Amino acid sequence: MSEITDKKQFQTSSDDPVKPDTESSRGRIERRKIALNVLMQMFFAILIFVLINYISYGNYQRWDLSSTKKYSVSEDTEAYLQDQLDDKVTLTMAFLKSSKIRNQLKVLLEEYENISKGKIIFEEFDPIINKNKSLEISDRYQTTIDQSCLFIEVGGRIKKLTENDLLDDKGRTFTGEDAITSAMLAATESKPKTVYLIAGKGKLKEVNGRSADKEILGLSTRHFFELKELTLGNITKIPEDADSLILINPETDFTLSEVTVLTKYWEQQRGSMVLLLNPATKMPNFYPFLRSLGIRVDNKYRVLFSETTGIGGTQKVYSVQSKLLGGNPVTSSDEGAITTFAGQTCPISVAENNENLVSKGITAVPLLAADPKFWGDLEHTEPYPKRSDTDMIPDPNPIYVAAMVEKGGSEDSAVKIESSRMVVIGNSTLLDPIPTRLNVELVMNAINWTLDREERLGINPTNVISFRIDMSPEKYKTLFYLIVCIFPAIAFCFGIVIWSARRS
Repeated sequence: MSEITDKKQFQTSSDDPVKPDTESSRGRIERRKIALNVLMQMFFAILIFVLINYISYGNYQRWDLSSTKKYSVSEDTEAYLQDQLDDKVTLTMAFLKSSKIRNQLKVLLEEYENISKGKIIFEEFDPIINKNKSLEISDRYQTTIDQSCLFIEVGGRIKKLTENDLLDDKGRTFTGEDAITSAMLAATESKPKTVYLIAGKGKLKEVNGRSADKEILGLSTRHFFELKELTLGNITKIPEDADSLILINPETDFTLSEVTVLTKYWEQQRGSMVLLLNPATKMPNFYPFLRSLGIRVDNKYRVLFSETTGIGGTQKVYSVQSKLLGGNPVTSSDEGAITTFAGQTCPISVAENNENLVSKGITAVPLLAADPKFWGDLEHTEPYPKRSDTDMIPDPNPIYVAAMVEKGGSEDSAVKIESSRMVVIGNSTLLDPIPTRLNVELVMNAINWTLDREERLGINPTNVISFRIDMSPEKYKTLFYLIVCIFPAIAFCFGIVIWSARRS
């Protein structure tokens, strides 16, 4: 009995040291497996993260979720950057952090860089914080950085835009894309664009130092074309460097010799014109030239409507509300928008799809149509105008107030043809005294179209919107205690409750 007991004790005593070793060895193996598994998971997680970032670096999608799409570029700019821009471009943004448009401009330029697929190099810095970089850029471009500015370098040619150049004259509308694309186009053009303002035909209205010609001068500065004056009576031929002509508010007719000069320019020199006509001016020498191109200026009429006043009478309303039409390069970007022409406006009849004109390669297209409540009144001097059989009634055809003409153009954008282009507007006061944004855009788009700058069309400004919440001191104090004291205290107490529950 004792022998058996001893044997069992021996067996037990001999087995005891072995069992812990086995279990310990198995535990180490299991821990190693777990560690290896964790390491492998971490390795593959990091590998997947690196691969995703590597792939997304060159292949990713950006979405502009802002209400005004202020961080996006137009389709025209996108097409220009991807298909038409051949030179390398360096965009250097030297903007103060305090600038109200800094962030918007930075995101926009990053979008330029992304869309260009390597053609654009973008860098930015604060000239106050990074003074060494400021000195470097000043030496490189031989200029001083005395304010927030943007440098555009293309093939050794430099264009400088200040913060004011990226805003309208009121400082409320961001025109960055417009100004930047214009500057890039100007830097890549073989020669500067030159526009001649036809002088000597009348005095332009000026209010508070502003007038239509000064507005055009401001546009020339912002959109990089040279504006010169031209007196037709002293020449026999339009200058060779004339890329376009502008006529604003003529108070006298052209002479027959001047019409001959304009006709030769149109037919032989790839003529381009933008005409803002005065309805009150009779032009029996010049208007036949326009009729030969499919444009009839019906200046015997005035576009107006009559409305009843609060005291029971009626009054004439000359300020024409017009809708911008689509299907053309000048107004398509704002198709459907409504603008207003101040002053008097005359109707313009357009010979669309005229077989005789088509055979000559001439295409006439309306640009703006007056609201249906307006009509073309023949007896517009009468105190209380009424529609009559002698008037132009907007039924069934609308009353047009602006049109475009192209001679020798091609519908195929791949075919480059030097065509003659003209925009005619039956109003001479749409740029003064204080023009609307759409009116300025209309004139600028007309000029760019006649300058053969299709890449500049369809670029609309965006409003600089600042959101601010005004609160009384009491409401501010309440909000402060809620955020700083009450909410953190609630979260702390909740955490203690959860901790206590787990310990119990």
